[in-house]
Amino acid sequence: MARVVFACRMDAERRAALAARTPGAFEAVILEDLPPAAREETWASADVLVTEGFRPEIPEGLASKAPRLRLVQVVLAGVNHVPFERIPAGVAVCSNAGAYNVSVAEHAMALLLAAAKDVPGRTAEVRRGVFDQDAPSKALRGSTLLVLGLGGIGSEVARLGRAFGMRVLGVTRSGAPSGVADETGTLADLPRLLPRADYVLVALPLSRATDGLLGAAALASMKEDAVLVNIARGRIVDEDALYEHLLARPGFRAALDVWWSYPEDGHGHPFRRPFHELPNVVMTPHVAFANPDQRREAMVAALANVEGFLAGRPPRNVVDPRDDTGG
Repeated sequence: MARVVFACRMDAERRAALAARTPGAFEAVILEDLPPAAREETWASADVLVTEGFRPEIPEGLASKAPRLRLVQVVLAGVNHVPFERIPAGVAVCSNAGAYNVSVAEHAMALLLAAAKDVPGRTAEVRRGVFDQDAPSKALRGSTLLVLGLGGIGSEVARLGRAFGMRVLGVTRSGAPSGVADETGTLADLPRLLPRADYVLVALPLSRATDGLLGAAALASMKEDAVLVNIARGRIVDEDALYEHLLARPGFRAALDVWWSYPEDGHGHPFRRPFHELPNVVMTPHVAFANPDQRREAMVAALANVEGFLAGRPPRNVVDPRDDTGG
């Protein structure tokens, strides 16, 4: 029987998904349940590795440690953090794209609404004893939402935007018409699409084509009071350019769940520039995915891909490491 090694953190939600897998599909080995001495021996019999994709879970010398390895299944949607140089040639790497569509899209809309209505600012005022009922906010109905990336998450946000009465513009790789957007284009069309948008949602994968995509020129082309929401990857938006833009344009707002650097111990700021000093930024610590039900469903999706692969079916969401930015 094929052996599937789980190097990722296995919380209650993920364990529940594993317990519900097809009986006899594979033998599961959870590394965190083994004593340290036994973990090293486990790699030799691994056919599949299930991982979040971070370096501590993918050891150096994996080719010699795991000669039987055929598939690496990442339980997260993004893979730009995966150390592909450690994965043996010929081993397929699969993302879990699509597994977090609902939770991330809901969080994106929460950020968009919080920024549009300046919920953090009004909350801070009430805490200080200021009760300003004339404070303005932005409307959603009748406004234009530009979704950069109409994959699973972007399409779900577009659907939610339409439910609020927004006109939806979309950017895809092909620019072909989409059922969830009123108008679509490609990245080359950004100069004509960005100035029209009241809200811009970043839902693109990080790649060589999108790294630093929204720099000073792109930001300057947007409306003075636009709202930028990023739930994709921090580096798609240039950190310095965004900070300077927000500093110079107090009517512009950014709502961010993803960042340029991450504190290793959970303490500290995920940026170099002092975004925390700006009043026109809404911030969450990369938690759009952190819905317990969604985490369980994401593991279910990952295991379905693993089972299909072991049954001889082509795996889904195979990643081309040549498009990885290493970030």
